[in-house]
Amino acid sequence: MTSASVPLGTTNKLTRSFVCLLGVGAIVWGLFVLPLFWQEASPRSVATKLLYDDDSFRLQSLFDEAQQAEKSAQHSFCVPTALHSLFVLRLFILNRAFAESNQSLVESSYDSPLDAARNALNCTPADSFIWLTLFWLDAGKYGVNARNANYLRLSYAWGPNEGWIALWRVRLALLLFERLPPDLSNRAVDDFINLVNTGALYLQTAGIFKNASPAAQNRIVEQFGAVKLVKRQLFAATLRDEGVDADIPGVVKPARPWNSD
Repeated sequence: MTSASVPLGTTNKLTRSFVCLLGVGAIVWGLFVLPLFWQEASPRSVATKLLYDDDSFRLQSLFDEAQQAEKSAQHSFCVPTALHSLFVLRLFILNRAFAESNQSLVESSYDSPLDAARNALNCTPADSFIWLTLFWLDAGKYGVNARNANYLRLSYAWGPNEGWIALWRVRLALLLFERLPPDLSNRAVDDFINLVNTGALYLQTAGIFKNASPAAQNRIVEQFGAVKLVKRQLFAATLRDEGVDADIPGVVKPARPWNSD
């Protein structure tokens, strides 16, 4: 019994049809997707610069870019880059309002990043940075509660070792240290110790320690045995440069000139 073969002419026609469909698909993609890509480009660029500490943008520019990102996000149910850019821009507009003590702008801008955060998480639920910011925004408005504490847990779950997120997360968690559930306050101390252990963030961690409550400082000091001695010494030296005289285990404080014989 022989199997039926497809005539060569038919195969060629199918191949040509498939290639034509690919070409049409590419044209359609170019007509509909490329304009959206270019529309997203500017807000995405500004949002990236904001996250890397470029705060040189005028407030009106941030509003304009946010409006552009919002238009891009509306073209589809889920455009992760546009939604993320919109969230970052709305967040930094609020941050600028806080920095300028502009109460009316704070009130009018507070809900926008909350809405943008929820929309972005509906599209990309594994975004640790947005979960962290949602915790900050919600706790700032309603105080630390079971709902927003879970936002912080989700930030840890989705991004436990992302350096720049961990740095902001531990700063925020230590500022709210006494109000956090035990699992999160413990996690904040562990994160701080891990950051010191990187051996690259002494200035940042010293600043965080300086602004932490005495209770948080004491808990951190209790865990310093997990930090290598040389790193403890460098951290203690950075603290002294910041005007903080803390007792770090295993680190001998330098003699003060007025105490010398």
